[in-house]
Amino acid sequence: MQNKYLRFALFFLVFLTVFQFFGKKEPTAVSQEEIVLSAKSSFSVGKEVQIQVKNNRPDALAIPLPCPANPLKVERYKDGEWAEIQASIDPTECQAKTLTVDPGKAQLVKFGLWNYKLFNDPGRYRASLITKTAEGKEKGYTQEFEISPPWAITLLGTNLFYRPIFNTLIYLISIIPNHDLGWGIILLTLLIKILLLGPNQKALKSQRAMQRLQPELDALKLRHKNDQQKLAQETMALWKKHKVSPMGSCLPMLIQFPILIALFYVVRDGLSVLDPELFYAPLKAFDLKSMNVNFLGLLDLTKVNTLVLPVLVGGLQFLQMHLTFGKAKAAAPATTSDPMSSMSKTMKYIMPVMIGVFTASVPAAVGFYWGTSTLFGIGQQVAVNRMKD
Repeated sequence: MQNKYLRFALFFLVFLTVFQFFGKKEPTAVSQEEIVLSAKSSFSVGKEVQIQVKNNRPDALAIPLPCPANPLKVERYKDGEWAEIQASIDPTECQAKTLTVDPGKAQLVKFGLWNYKLFNDPGRYRASLITKTAEGKEKGYTQEFEISPPWAITLLGTNLFYRPIFNTLIYLISIIPNHDLGWGIILLTLLIKILLLGPNQKALKSQRAMQRLQPELDALKLRHKNDQQKLAQETMALWKKHKVSPMGSCLPMLIQFPILIALFYVVRDGLSVLDPELFYAPLKAFDLKSMNVNFLGLLDLTKVNTLVLPVLVGGLQFLQMHLTFGKAKAAAPATTSDPMSSMSKTMKYIMPVMIGVFTASVPAAVGFYWGTSTLFGIGQQVAVNRMKD
């Protein structure tokens, strides 16, 4: 059970890290000017620049968004002065419209497809909104920010994990009838699971071996409860005798974490704002507008689903943990004083709720991937549980 706790503690830590790093945080405005522009102080090359516009006027603010020209005025500081830069995209990719900001409210202006033409070079930039005051005079409101080079570890992760997974997903979508995003995610998840089948099976078998040893480990705890050094020595000897390791089911899981994070990025952000440099040459001609994002006509994978999908994904997570902890209980019945048993029981009910809440806070494609991955994991756990000792 100790090994079980360690595995889920690792999973819990990575889950919180993913949630914190990937959760979008809106900039907050504190100035009391009529109109306030705010943004993060720095964006890495390749990340979408978003400017928050807060309207402190008593009337609604209309922000024209031209097409194909970029939204807002953009300038770059170079050679000691500010110089305006402009970018245009294919007119078929957008339409001119007006963004309305109600009094006391704020709206995000996103640079989207213009992003990689405007902000592809590190440096100092500023975005400006030019509007008229109540007296009919023009007034500009600006926000400065830095575009910084990506970290070396970011480039490494992009080239080793994110870009290959992204292009694999695009390729799968391109060969699927109707270019269905949902089926593309299913096939990609299955492909990843099959590639990691060996490490997963090794982890599950190691976990099973530790479960069989749990009664002997519990006996050692009782026998040497007042001598922790002796307990550690006897425990190590027992593991060595049976050729098992508490890290046997943890280390293979670490291999999956970079892939999990890359998949998260792909299904959450990869299909909304696209850097042309992400595509491999054979896929540059694929028309993303032909992609069908409505799975079976029931679920828009680009939008947040706050009811059905979180319940389904949370339910699948509960079933997987029930199968896992149920096997552990059968292998080593816990006593009422066993703190690890209590922790396992708590995790069994808390983790599915956390996964459900997480799914309800991100685009449905993320939860769809998680549900598909969990369903595959349930099948693996059932197969392992049925293995003869």
